[in-house]
Amino acid sequence: MDHSVLINYLHDDNDAGLIGIYHLYNKPLLYFVQRYLKNYQLAEEVVADVFVKVWERRQQFANINALRAFLYIAAKNICLNKLRGDRIFKDAENIDDYDQLLTEDSDAFTKIVRAELLKSIMDQVQRLPDKQRQIFHMTFIDGMSMDEIGMHLGMSPNAVYTNKSRALATLRDHIKAKDSLFVVILFYYFFQ
Repeated sequence: MDHSVLINYLHDDNDAGLIGIYHLYNKPLLYFVQRYLKNYQLAEEVVADVFVKVWERRQQFANINALRAFLYIAAKNICLNKLRGDRIFKDAENIDDYDQLLTEDSDAFTKIVRAELLKSIMDQVQRLPDKQRQIFHMTFIDGMSMDEIGMHLGMSPNAVYTNKSRALATLRDHIKAKDSLFVVILFYYFFQ
């Protein structure tokens, strides 16, 4: 769906706009918030709060870029509140202020780019064969060693290594077809 249509739906008080925005930004926001809070359940709560704020301010978004900036800055502010013990962190009064805040905050911008790229990568991971997907998750998400994965799955370390290599090769090929930047981010993110 065209992004301007979603903004128009929001302006018309049509919840289809919020649903469309949710489908576009829910996963990237979850990844973004998890980078701050390191807690999935708390991240889900923060993201839900952000979408409530979007609905409350639905008339104020001029375009998708203003909305996107609001989503990430509001999420960051809520995260900072949580990390500071829920002390009040003043919201920007004007939606346009969020766009300005986003461009001035290079750390937040980096996390946004990383979150959106991670979502794209994880979408590709979901398309891997079952064993490769399991091993990828156990290696890069759970931080398990090849020996631990082998014991858990009843496989030799060589078989684990082979499946891991195939998964990375498949991801590299799929992502390279879309954008070579994804490959750089994939290896930077998972091997740093």
